[in-house]
Amino acid sequence: MGCCVGNVVSRNFSKYRRNYARQREIISAAAAAGVAVAFGSPIGGVLFSLEDLSSHFPLKTMWRSFFCALIATVSLQAMNPFRTGKLVMFQATYDRDWHFFEIVFFVILGIFGGIYGGICIRLNLKVTAFRKKYLAQHVVREVAVLALATTAITFTNKYTRQDMGELLAYLLRECKQGDWGGICEVENSTWVIWGLLMATLIRAAGTVCAYGCKIPCGIFVPSMAVGATFGRMLGIIAQSMHRAYPKSALFSQCAPDTPCITPATYAFLGAAAALCGVTKVTVAVVVIMYELTGALNFILPTVIVVMVARVIGDAIVEGGISEQLILLNGLPFFDEEDDLLDIPVASVMRMDMHMIPASGIQYSELRQLLDDTQNIKGFPVVDNTHDVRLVGYVQRDALVRALLSVRTGDEATLFYFGGSSSGESTIETSPYTAEAMLDGESQRPSSTINLSGLVNTSPVTVSPRTAAETVL
Repeated sequence: MGCCVGNVVSRNFSKYRRNYARQREIISAAAAAGVAVAFGSPIGGVLFSLEDLSSHFPLKTMWRSFFCALIATVSLQAMNPFRTGKLVMFQATYDRDWHFFEIVFFVILGIFGGIYGGICIRLNLKVTAFRKKYLAQHVVREVAVLALATTAITFTNKYTRQDMGELLAYLLRECKQGDWGGICEVENSTWVIWGLLMATLIRAAGTVCAYGCKIPCGIFVPSMAVGATFGRMLGIIAQSMHRAYPKSALFSQCAPDTPCITPATYAFLGAAAALCGVTKVTVAVVVIMYELTGALNFILPTVIVVMVARVIGDAIVEGGISEQLILLNGLPFFDEEDDLLDIPVASVMRMDMHMIPASGIQYSELRQLLDDTQNIKGFPVVDNTHDVRLVGYVQRDALVRALLSVRTGDEATLFYFGGSSSGESTIETSPYTAEAMLDGESQRPSSTINLSGLVNTSPVTVSPRTAAETVL
């Protein structure tokens, strides 16, 4: 939502509308504000934008993003939407410390988060590929079926009936702050554990199927809900083990006749592990969870579960769900390639590229070129196809607009992009300029149309001996 607002707002200013780099900076700041509002975490929002969203994050963008996130958080605090004084529904506080032996359980939470993230990414990619292939023309039906199926299935479990925000609020709450659904009653431990396990599986399956459909459903809170149900379940199991074997060497640090294990903290750590496993974000997750709870003494356990989840998740699938969906959808994505080190760019260049001769190209040929190269954003303009000396570069969308504005029926109409390098050109240009054509002023062009105004005559160029890493 933040990115959408930033995109719409930036279009109203020519400074950003005509500069994609500055537009991306605006969207980075907007994303930071969105995460800050979702979790009441301005610092975590900025770190998330830095760690997961932006490949280029200048210092000025960082402090502007922080200022934007801060304003968003203050505005939310002033509105007080939940009438509780809290920024989010599932905010929680913990005053009890953790014990060293619990690191064993924290590692288990991290392993679960990594496995859940890896499996969720892999299965969601399969669902997305199926959706693109078979369900692209049945969007409304797909959403209706998903809504009906998830409603029917989630209603069968006590811990999935609630909205996920409310569910997180209950799972992250200590027992002394109130019981919910019998989750704190000792005699109910067995069926509570089974109920939470089923809730974990149901939520995980629902997240895999629903993420990516044509409704605004995210991955953050569903993953946190999956991790929180598993974490609370593991916390209750650890608590039951302590009650059954209080004198065991494992629980030697526990004081007698006092609560030793807090299951709510396990839900908190499980949410962090699952969130990291899916997004592969580490530092931002730790800071978000800290700002969400204010539990400074749980920074170290959070770091442990997040790092374990990241290692396990990377062993299953490289990159977070965002990167994988970018690659699946064929969107431009630059990532560091180790095999590009110490080799010249000439070794990875392709010569079978599509070029436009400056001396001219017929209407039918240009239209066929655009039809055959749907995934190409622009074309180099060369003096001729024999010498292949670069004259300039022309954007695909500019050519499309020019063709739409010309409305010619003459397939032999010649589009002229500039003279040859020798200066010898016998082509007669028409009085119609590219600007006039783009404004729709020409009704019927002559046999030759001048499009040299669309050509960028000074594109960024590099020597063939330039390192490929530098070009990337």
